[in-house]
Amino acid sequence: DERPLYLAAVDALALLHAAPPPPVLTGAAGRWPLQTYDATALQGGADLFVDWMPKLKPELRFDAAAMAEWREAWVPVVAEGEAGASVVAHRDYHAENLIWLPEREGPARVGMIDFQDALRAHPSWDLHSLLQDARRDVPGALEAEALARYFEIAPVDDRAAFLRSYAGLAALNEARILGIFARLIVRDGKPRYAGFLPRVWGHLNANLAKEGLEGVARWFDRHVPAALRA
Repeated sequence: DERPLYLAAVDALALLHAAPPPPVLTGAAGRWPLQTYDATALQGGADLFVDWMPKLKPELRFDAAAMAEWREAWVPVVAEGEAGASVVAHRDYHAENLIWLPEREGPARVGMIDFQDALRAHPSWDLHSLLQDARRDVPGALEAEALARYFEIAPVDDRAAFLRSYAGLAALNEARILGIFARLIVRDGKPRYAGFLPRVWGHLNANLAKEGLEGVARWFDRHVPAALRA
């Protein structure tokens, strides 16, 4: 029964977000500063799409003008992501990196691995990572219930603005993931990642219809035919 698992994972995120972000993280590899997921890092992640997708799909060509349009389209999303970077974000928070520990109580039942890339980021980042998973389907009704659960226990003053950032940063992350998967297939010879592409495209296409992503949606309509977005 996945519902209690996902709701517990949201509870764990809310608890993590309630704690002040530490300046330094400590793990088996030592100590390292908690960096901010800033505009440079966010845009660099999105750019993996335009760097690698044409290598997977040669029909795509992005000239200098298209690249300039690409970066301009993401400006509002990137700005909101940087301005809202206020909590510790695991940054790869999805089912495969969570371990159910039923002998514990409350949010401590959610064990987390693979957190070495944690950053200070927008609180929506790990939510969309969890609920718009690249590797497994999460029903839309469960996504909506999980978001409602987060709003019940986390202080969010402007839910509409939060959801706009949720969709925008999810779209950016999905473009980033498409670029990463294209790189894994083309450069690293890992064809199994092709099986994840339709799901990620589905998430991205749905988010492009959301408020605040009109510029990005227009870019995709001009430069990436619908037949290649699947």
